[in-house]
Amino acid sequence: MGNYFTGDFYVYGRLKEDDSYRVLYHLKEGNPMSRFKHEVYSYALNKKHEEYKSLYLYCGYARVAKCIRSCVDEVHYITVSFNSAEFGNEWDRCREQIPKVYVDMKWLEMSFGKEWSLHVSEDCSRTYQNFRLTSK
Repeated sequence: MGNYFTGDFYVYGRLKEDDSYRVLYHLKEGNPMSRFKHEVYSYALNKKHEEYKSLYLYCGYARVAKCIRSCVDEVHYITVSFNSAEFGNEWDRCREQIPKVYVDMKWLEMSFGKEWSLHVSEDCSRTYQNFRLTSK
């Protein structure tokens, strides 16, 4: 991702309670998109960030990606939107990274895949559907 932006990366969350933003992580090392992917999977699986209605990846003041949950007719969706098609491609190529382990691996991908399937893939977004209806 260094080809696209240089600077510090941050993961933000927007609280359900009052719409305020909170800095969740300041990413100084590793691949920011891989770390964001892990946070999105954790969010989708209700392992983390349950008090947030959306997650964001920023490089400085520029938004790189946004993840938001929605529900239509009792079907749950996670949509990840990207600032550019290049970021969408980076999302597709990368695996997950967890804090202090800067190696791309499948930490939660298999669990995510058991509940969520890719529903719509566009240049600048990916929408996943919870086909097992196990999400909150």
